[in-house]
Amino acid sequence: MALISPISSSNGKTFNQKLFSRIRVAIECDVPHIYKLMQQLFVYHDITHLLKSNESSIASGLFNSKYPHLSPVTTLLIEVSTDPFPSCANDKNNSKELDLNMPLVDEESEQFRVVKHDQHDVFIAGYVMFYPCFSSFFENPVFHMENFFIRECYRRKGFGKWLFSTMALEVARMGFSSIDLYASDWNESTLDFYKHMGATISDDFRVLSLAGKALEAYEDDSN
Repeated sequence: MALISPISSSNGKTFNQKLFSRIRVAIECDVPHIYKLMQQLFVYHDITHLLKSNESSIASGLFNSKYPHLSPVTTLLIEVSTDPFPSCANDKNNSKELDLNMPLVDEESEQFRVVKHDQHDVFIAGYVMFYPCFSSFFENPVFHMENFFIRECYRRKGFGKWLFSTMALEVARMGFSSIDLYASDWNESTLDFYKHMGATISDDFRVLSLAGKALEAYEDDSN
């Protein structure tokens, strides 16, 4: 069956019948897209006033760190395209083809377009960010998941489950003990998603933060 070409409109890109996708590790030129995804994540949680990161801090934190003692952070991106991605023996489990029951409209497609030499209709659909750390609760190190976000038009199509499973598979293969993460207690659908993926919720601890002027006061006291 021949594929129907995507329809371009002032409202973005419309995909028909099939959507090709893959998961890959982010590189430095992806920083603008990572920042846009981060902004949408904070809007989703209604905490935009807490977002302090910018493109410069993301670039230095992920790729050109001025804090060499920090654990390396891995960012995985989901890319979608109108065309199949080139096959690669090393990422055969990180690409898939989705049959669409109805047209998928990405009204923000141009904001998330990936410029490529071989493919021009490639867009970012979501991301996950995680890093290793030591935990006294486990014999082996753990991974902390910092950010996880799928853009709205790509939700409920299996992308979230696929991205989370890809991260979890890599963590398990490396012999780590756990993936730890924070989730908003008001968001039942998000909590249900993580529980469906096998995560458990602990009621024994509360997240505390020492930041801003409270933290700076320690530096003042040392002078």
